[in-house]
Amino acid sequence: MTARRTVLISIAVSVLVVAFSGIVGWQIGSRSEASQAAAPARSIPDSVPVVAFLGDSYSKGIGASSNGKRWTTLVSAAMGWSELNLAEGGSGYTTTYLGQKTDYSIKLEVIAAAQPDIVVVSGGRNDYEAGTSAVVGAIAASLFESITSMAPNAELIVTSPIWDSTEAPPGFATVIAGIETAAAGAGACYLDIGEPLAGHQSMIDADGLHPNNSGHRAIAASTTRAANC
Repeated sequence: MTARRTVLISIAVSVLVVAFSGIVGWQIGSRSEASQAAAPARSIPDSVPVVAFLGDSYSKGIGASSNGKRWTTLVSAAMGWSELNLAEGGSGYTTTYLGQKTDYSIKLEVIAAAQPDIVVVSGGRNDYEAGTSAVVGAIAASLFESITSMAPNAELIVTSPIWDSTEAPPGFATVIAGIETAAAGAGACYLDIGEPLAGHQSMIDADGLHPNNSGHRAIAASTTRAANC
C-alpha cells in the first residue's frame, strides 16, 4: 500500500470528526463516527477498492446487532471492498436539524480527503418525511455533480430509496423517480433494489422502523444482485 493512501484515509477520519463537532445531537438513533476520533490510520492494499457510503440510519447500521452485520458491510465483504461508512441517522439529500444542514453534502470534504475508488449513495426516506419530495431530485443532481467533481476518479453508485416492511406511501414514488433521474443525469450506476423489507415484519427491529440482522441481510442481497455496473 502506498503511504499516500494511508494518509488520505487518516485525513478523512479527521475531517469527519471536525465536520460533526458543530452539529451535536442531531444523529437521532445513530452511532456517531465522531466518537472514533482517536482511530489510527488504516493500511489498505492498493488492490482493494475503497468504498465510501453516504446514507441514513439504515446505511449506518441501526437495528443490526453490530456493524459487521449491517448491509453496507455485508455488501462490501461480498464485493471485496474496504468500507468507509459515512452514514448518519436522520440524514438525507435535503435534511436539516435545528436550522443546520445535516444532508449528505456536509460529507463532501471527507470524500475529497479520502478520494475513494467508489462512492455509494443511499437513502431518501428522510427526505419524504421532511416534506421535500418535490425538490429531492434537483438537490440529488447537485450532490452527484459535487461528488464527481471532488472525487473525479471514483465510480458513483446510487441505490433506490427503500421503505420499511409496511406499504410505502404513494408520494414516496416521487422521491424514487427524482433520485433515479438525477443518477442518470450524473452518469452514475443506479441500482434498483426494490423494496426488500416489504411485507416482512420479521425483518424489522423492535423499534418498528429499522431493519434487524435479517433485514440488513435482505437489503445486502438485493443490492449485490442489482450490482451490474
